[in-house]
Amino acid sequence: MLGVLAVSALYLAHRSQGFNMAEVWASLLALAPGRIALAFGAVALAFVAVAGQERAVVAHLALPVGRWRGARAAAASAAVSQTLGFGPVLGALVRRRLLPELTLLQSFAVSAGITLGFFGGLGLFVLALWAVVPGLAHRGLSAAGLAMALALLGALALARQPEIIGLRKPNLFILGRFLAWLALDLAALATAFWAVLPQYLAPGLIEVLPIFLLALGLGTASGSPGGLGAFDVAILAWLPGDGAEALLAGILAYRALAYLLPALCGILWTLTARRGALVPEALGTLEVQRLSSEALADLPEAEAQLIRQGQLRLLSLGGGGLWLSGQLAHTRVMLGRPMGGSPGQMPADAQAILAAAETVARSEARLLCLYKIDARTALAARARGHAVLPVAREAVLEPGGFHLSGPERAGLRRKLSHARKAGVMVEDCANPPLAEMEAVAAAWSATHGQERGFSMGQWDRLYASRQRVFTAWAADGRLLAFVTFHAARRRWVLDLVRFGPDAPDGTIYALIVAALGAARWQEVQELSLAAVPLRGLGLTGWRGAFLRRCTAGKGQGLEQFKQCFAPRWRRLYIAAPGPLSLILGGLELTRAILRPAPLAQGRRRLVVFSGRLGWARGAALIDAARSRIAGRSAASQDDAGEVSAPKMGVAAKTRGRAA
Repeated sequence: MLGVLAVSALYLAHRSQGFNMAEVWASLLALAPGRIALAFGAVALAFVAVAGQERAVVAHLALPVGRWRGARAAAASAAVSQTLGFGPVLGALVRRRLLPELTLLQSFAVSAGITLGFFGGLGLFVLALWAVVPGLAHRGLSAAGLAMALALLGALALARQPEIIGLRKPNLFILGRFLAWLALDLAALATAFWAVLPQYLAPGLIEVLPIFLLALGLGTASGSPGGLGAFDVAILAWLPGDGAEALLAGILAYRALAYLLPALCGILWTLTARRGALVPEALGTLEVQRLSSEALADLPEAEAQLIRQGQLRLLSLGGGGLWLSGQLAHTRVMLGRPMGGSPGQMPADAQAILAAAETVARSEARLLCLYKIDARTALAARARGHAVLPVAREAVLEPGGFHLSGPERAGLRRKLSHARKAGVMVEDCANPPLAEMEAVAAAWSATHGQERGFSMGQWDRLYASRQRVFTAWAADGRLLAFVTFHAARRRWVLDLVRFGPDAPDGTIYALIVAALGAARWQEVQELSLAAVPLRGLGLTGWRGAFLRRCTAGKGQGLEQFKQCFAPRWRRLYIAAPGPLSLILGGLELTRAILRPAPLAQGRRRLVVFSGRLGWARGAALIDAARSRIAGRSAASQDDAGEVSAPKMGVAAKTRGRAA
């Protein structure tokens, strides 16, 4: 910065030789009140746009900042930092002073995001202006550079990787919001500068805009107070002939309106503003390590155990409800039905929890998509104006009433007979053979392709070791296949199904029947064989026929397998606030399932949002969630030794363990 100031001072000293300061003063006094008012209004609009840029960065970083308090802090930090210099550092300190709920590191992260976005967006706008403004040199080169920059930006935003050089990348909604506010900011500042220039120097705003943006970028990059030196050199170099006094008067007027006056207001606000109460650190995230297996088993939805893979979270929303959720690039996915605070309990007010979910998605600049929700939640979503479609059918069994008799299970009896004749032995594993299971999973992946993910389990040793595991063995001691379940106290859900190429016919059927016997022994009320896609999404007419043709032959074998158990089929739904959100959210969700991101178990969190309830209420919700979930670790009911379960068509050996 000192070098830039020195060079600029030398140039300005050379250029100012012969300046008539009386003419400079006369030019200042000659400014029309209407143009001063226009410049003042444009500067005020620019600070509104600055608050919008910061709001976009805050949404990307998912920081707990209120809209209006954040807007005032953004304007104050920008006014002080851009005038006094060292913008990112000083701006972070001012923001931390006005927003005590942020840590200093979080405040610096906001400043860094705004700085990177400013220079990136400024470069795009300069290239765009140079390509469209007539009379400027190298317009073709600027157009080519702009096209390449936009293509690179789009490729990075749509790439599968969630991070770039270790930083979580913003989605297209965040980028669009930030660039729109930045465009308004730059246009307003350029208008303010143009308004205080003599008309014979700047007959039109479009002629001033490219040079002003270049000068503003150079001044901001220099880090000097108000861009002093670099900005002035760029502007004065633009005018090679007469009129330097009038131009200098315009620069001084612009600095007074855009820098000096806002800085005084920002400093006064920073020094006199009342600091709000500090927000507890627990308001942001809670480590999943605090969430014991017993606490997970107490939840009414067994699929909540998917949080162990690190791609889904439990959100605590209004009314004490919990909801399994995942964050995709442009979509906030709420998975399954919302859960109440007690085992087997549903939230009393579905409308309130849906409103809270909408608030969370909106604060993150993401679409909201409700996936695999039950009929009750679908009705509540439709009442709020959501577009709702049936998306899948879940096969549900009652272990206590399950039996092998009846013509509807004749196919199942045949499969079990095949497995029994092949000598398949089924075991309920308290200590799963992870090495052998990994070999079977690798053989399965080599045959069936990439594993699914996000809302479906992926093979991982640590993940499988915490599930309920049933294994099938050959007579010579080889592991043939295994299945795993999300096992809650009231409900089990089938997750992983893996088998080797030499598994005899009926092996997986025998595993499921053994699991039903164990679930009945432990008084589990419901065992789910998971869901199968609903062909055509329940649509009629040409749309349903088109979707059925696109999915012809897909999932039929899985549906036939589950039908052998004669289950009760339960329809599941997908919903979003509008048809376009439903289409876009569904496409991104499908991509996340078919091409899952790598497991991130090292960074698992239990995220707690307070919605619109305020910080005090949010802290109370966190304490309640901690006492409800983490505090149940003393309720473990692990048993030791072996117990016998009724034989159900195949040789079975079970070891007792808690669900």
